[in-house]
Amino acid sequence: MRNNQIHFKIEFIIEEGKTDEYKKLIQDMSRMVEVNEPDTVVYEFYLNDDETKCIVHEGYSDSEAALAHATSTASKSVLPKIFNISKISRFEVYGDPSEKLQKELAGFNAQPYKLFAGFRR
Repeated sequence: MRNNQIHFKIEFIIEEGKTDEYKKLIQDMSRMVEVNEPDTVVYEFYLNDDETKCIVHEGYSDSEAALAHATSTASKSVLPKIFNISKISRFEVYGDPSEKLQKELAGFNAQPYKLFAGFRR
């Protein structure tokens, strides 16, 4: 059976003095995604100790679910506010994204990684 899941690992640099605002926005975003996007299987935010960087781990059942997230209410309403106070410093894509998803991600300078070996339980 083929695993069609797509995973993103995204590193954000948070503007100085904007950590509290950033944390509120990601909590809002996370709640909206959890309620409205059932094919988002992982949506986790990790802050470093001094809360200047955030690693976001996103997982989708397939490319279509990742595309649905990109056009979701959360992405249209909250994400622009997140981009106003932080910037992406690294964006990695794991899996075999569809051509349409690859085109959507091109503007983020995302680095793709295809599975070579291993398994998932």
